[in-house]
Amino acid sequence: MCGLKAQTLNEAELLNYITQNNGNYSTQILQYGNHNTAEVNAKELTLIQNGSSQQFYYTETSILPSNLNINVEGHNTHVEVVGNNQIMDNVTINIQGDNRNVLIRNYP
Repeated sequence: MCGLKAQTLNEAELLNYITQNNGNYSTQILQYGNHNTAEVNAKELTLIQNGSSQQFYYTETSILPSNLNINVEGHNTHVEVVGNNQIMDNVTINIQGDNRNVLIRNYP
């Protein structure tokens, strides 16, 4: 588990951390900003939140991990993914902008 505080990193330090630690963890969560929330129940996931007041909830109900990659840039963004099926295998979700909501519900 990473002991870095997101509020103390500048952009160059964050990019350096990502480069050095890519692939070292099966689940990576990097949050750069204030008041960000992440709740994860999964085995393999990469989440990068760059902005403030972002929420992310992800629950994987399948035995096989989906290797989900989510990149969020902006403020007041809400992402919620509930289940996993073959459609979600190796999916990357890129969200840019403020006040965005994305809900995906897949069931095996």
